[in-house]
Amino acid sequence: MTPAPDSPRSPDLPRGVPDALLGEYAPFGNVALDDAERWPTLTPDGAARLDALRHHPAAPVWVHATGDRLTADDLPVLAATARRFAEHAAEGERDGTGDAGGTSDDRTGPGTEDGHPATAHPVPAWVTDLVERAHAVVPRYRRARDQRRSHARSPLDALPPVTRDDLRADLASFVPVDVDLSRILEGTSSGSTGAAVVVPLHPVAVAADLALLHLLVRDAGATWTPHEDRLGLVNLVDQRAAFTYASAMTGFDAASGRATSDLSAPLMARVNLDPGAWRDPADRSTFLRGTDPQVLSSSPLPLLALADLDAREGLGLHPVAVVSGAAHLTPPARARLRAAWDVPVIDLYGLRETGAVASRADDGPFVVAPRRVWVEILSDDGTPVPDGSPGEVVVTTDENPYLPLLRYRTGDRARIVRPRGPGGRVELHGLEGRSPVRYRHADGRWLGSVDATQVLQAAGIAAWQLHQRADGTIELTVVPDAPAGGAPSGRGPGRAGAPGTGAAPATDSAARALRRWIGRDVVVTVTTPARLGHGRARRYSSDVPGGQA
Repeated sequence: MTPAPDSPRSPDLPRGVPDALLGEYAPFGNVALDDAERWPTLTPDGAARLDALRHHPAAPVWVHATGDRLTADDLPVLAATARRFAEHAAEGERDGTGDAGGTSDDRTGPGTEDGHPATAHPVPAWVTDLVERAHAVVPRYRRARDQRRSHARSPLDALPPVTRDDLRADLASFVPVDVDLSRILEGTSSGSTGAAVVVPLHPVAVAADLALLHLLVRDAGATWTPHEDRLGLVNLVDQRAAFTYASAMTGFDAASGRATSDLSAPLMARVNLDPGAWRDPADRSTFLRGTDPQVLSSSPLPLLALADLDAREGLGLHPVAVVSGAAHLTPPARARLRAAWDVPVIDLYGLRETGAVASRADDGPFVVAPRRVWVEILSDDGTPVPDGSPGEVVVTTDENPYLPLLRYRTGDRARIVRPRGPGGRVELHGLEGRSPVRYRHADGRWLGSVDATQVLQAAGIAAWQLHQRADGTIELTVVPDAPAGGAPSGRGPGRAGAPGTGAAPATDSAARALRRWIGRDVVVTVTTPARLGHGRARRYSSDVPGGQA
């Protein structure tokens, strides 16, 4: 098929910016801090090693600069968090509760309130405390209290579930009024339907992911000890444009739960495997071979791409563990990664909004993480389903002080299995999350769906579904950005640009960018949120053989 006659990429675009819509990826275009602010506890030796990594002769084109922002006062808090994770993991194995928070509280046990059935399982005490605190300091629940819709002693399942659209429409109503906002870091989540949500994060909450990773690597039977000549961790992407950077993990020792190591701040990097992200495509193999990262972290497709690169070019990588997240890891993909490096492959399930929810180190069920996370399974109408029955995964969590969440609907589906006696753990069976999808360019190349995400978000599309037919044609169904609950900018469902549809300029811009990206015809339909569907709609799909990983 002849590529659509759109204008080629402008030679005036900055390096690393494949489309004019993606200007935020211009190298160091969003940098405001200096290194002392990024890493307040970094030693002169650590700074020297970081500088050497930044100026590695085969380094990629770094696009960004970011640090963990951990202060000296944060490190004891992080160490305490790491101990709590380890203790709760041990408690779950010993007493069979499987929750991450200690003893239950009968105030949220069986019973009813205002016609709502109470939870079938007593919730941990921290959940009861969170409900009480939310009604005192979280604007959303203070309003509910004042309007007598709920109160500090309401059972958890008397509270209405929270959706992604709720966060997108009024994020501030979920942020407690008693927290110091000066420490906020910003994360983004593209979610299931596409529109990005900015998530406020605390530096310790972000570093706590490292503490959990230490625990999971250890429990999988691996040893993660810093080495001066190796990257401690690499986070991989494989896409046209990405934020890449070199960084130092100044909280590594505190997160590990061990005494101070000889190397106080091992280095890490976010690296793009796309050949266009390097000054010379050959530098990619040279850099990875020379830094030999200890932990490889990514989603399935970039990890598989790295395994192929290692086999093809003899990188000789020796990771201690592989961590996959963000998309479903199939048994064949896990087997391929195990065959490549013969190390534990940890599958981590979670969302940016909630943090890590569950993990597994084999093809069995996911085990709920030993954090302050409580999982329910609800039906489509929001009512609890019996244990063992399929439904939507709904998460309550209190790890991020800037965004405690009560009953957050993930859009993913699973069955929950709780232990009936001592020695068990809470498991998620048949978890249906996001499946990795790739698209076939007109020239035969495979392209990752994340490239499409970037273009569609930058164009101002609120939600979408992207499908590739067997003949290669792209079908794009979109909800242009509109006020919450409103209609899209177009006058109704129909093909973009067709007479009478009133398709928004954003939709036309997105279609042109997709044509430039995929080199194929793009058939666009403008629809409404109700017609697109709620929850975790299947954003990406393909009928092309090999498109569904």
